[in-house]
Amino acid sequence: MGEAGEKLLSHARAHFQRGIMRRAQDAGMKNVPFAAGALLVALLAGCSGGGGSSPTPTTTTNTGTSATPTPAPTATPVPTATPVPASTPLATATVEGSPAYVNTAGFVTYVYSGDTAADQSTCTGGCLAAWPPVAAPAGTLPVPWSEFTRSDDAVVQLTYNGKPLYTFASDTQPGVETGDGVAGFSVARPSTTPAPGPTPVGGYAKARQPH
Repeated sequence: MGEAGEKLLSHARAHFQRGIMRRAQDAGMKNVPFAAGALLVALLAGCSGGGGSSPTPTTTTNTGTSATPTPAPTATPVPTATPVPASTPLATATVEGSPAYVNTAGFVTYVYSGDTAADQSTCTGGCLAAWPPVAAPAGTLPVPWSEFTRSDDAVVQLTYNGKPLYTFASDTQPGVETGDGVAGFSVARPSTTPAPGPTPVGGYAKARQPH
């Protein structure tokens, strides 16, 4: 409160007290000045205190944060197994300008014209010594490959289109055939539609030897 305000307040207080005392004297109430004075002082003190600082309102901060629902995990689909095509048990090599089947060591394989029944061999004894059977690999064979167990030596022999396969004991080099046309044997070659399988890079040249 400024200086002018203080003077105005003092003037009002004095004027009010004089008025109260006059009324009290007229009414014979001696204690009124004190009571009225106390009341006035209290009222003026309340007015003079109006310039104080107002209570700071309490601000409640609402963060607005709410739990975000976690989506349920999506089940990962189980991949469907893709069947792997069976491979040809024998590779091919170029022999005499055409593909021919070779064994795992690279030696040319043969079929025998005397084997007329499917998956059966008529080459036994001395014939078998000159024309060893090609052993079938482990596992399931794709068509037109098959196998059978020989009755003489229990070897599981590989066949192609029902024809038992052999190697020639006189072939001393991989890919070099010397038995084509010998004693009814001929080089084993793929059919018109060759079965799929690994093919070595390049080919082998033929080195004909005396029979």
